[in-house]
Amino acid sequence: MTNAPSTGEPEPQWRQPSFPTENDPKAAPVEGSVASGSVIVPRGGVAPPSVVETAVATVGGVVWPVMIVLALIGTIGWWPAVLIAIVTSTVLGNVRRHLKARSKALGRGRTIAPGDKDGLR
Repeated sequence: MTNAPSTGEPEPQWRQPSFPTENDPKAAPVEGSVASGSVIVPRGGVAPPSVVETAVATVGGVVWPVMIVLALIGTIGWWPAVLIAIVTSTVLGNVRRHLKARSKALGRGRTIAPGDKDGLR
């Protein structure tokens, strides 16, 4: 690739535009109210996972490896192993999400007594 022959005109050069500084009176003043300072938002208390939540999460995480090992050994066929793993992990995932949402809704330290549907007893 060759450059076009020079015609005697200077090449155009790019220049950095000038920006207004703090001392420059050309800067536009801020209109309206300006919020400053930090905003404090209370964090909702979430209880640590219960024993049931931990057990459901553990079993849900072990389903696929166990089904793969059982299929490799020949104890169960590949298709039933895959089907069992999909159904089990889906059900346990939904149970885990439900338990997590329930503990989040109850807040820290509150429990629901057996037979108490609204947690007011």
